[in-house]
Amino acid sequence: MSGEDRGAPPDAGRQSEAIEVIYRREAPRLARCFRRHMRTGEEDVPDLVQESFARLAGARSRTALLQPAAYLQRIARNLLFDRSRRTEIRLARLHLPVDELAALAVPPEQAFALEAEQLMRLYRQAVAELPDKTRHAFLLHRIEGLGYKAIGAELGISVPTVQYHIARALVHIDRALERE
Repeated sequence: MSGEDRGAPPDAGRQSEAIEVIYRREAPRLARCFRRHMRTGEEDVPDLVQESFARLAGARSRTALLQPAAYLQRIARNLLFDRSRRTEIRLARLHLPVDELAALAVPPEQAFALEAEQLMRLYRQAVAELPDKTRHAFLLHRIEGLGYKAIGAELGISVPTVQYHIARALVHIDRALERE
């Protein structure tokens, strides 16, 4: 033998010459393959062809390839597969089911206004249904901002009785609002 090991890659000069020959013969075929299988524009085709040959050159530097054209086709298929998978992942991140999109949508301000108006109507109705002394104690506390001691003095009742009336009012209003 000539001192060159059969499993070793050819020397750099012969290898670069072989890549040039393979490139001239296979690049047009590879470009057609990429155009046929890609769904997007052709602007990425030259980059994919270049990436394919860069990977081929890297593989040839590590090991001798008996059929570089077949290996190049395999590289091209892998690049297309990787590209497709990345696109699917990107689209999956962007995709939201219709139900989730509806939940993300902000209701119009008119709906908020109607809902707030209905809630205030229910609140006023619940306060109006309270017994006189309970309603008066509640309004003094919530509207006037008086403390329990001041309410007791104004109404002539003890602080625990004020607490009872406020708690009674809150329970009644809470139940009225839960019904709707």
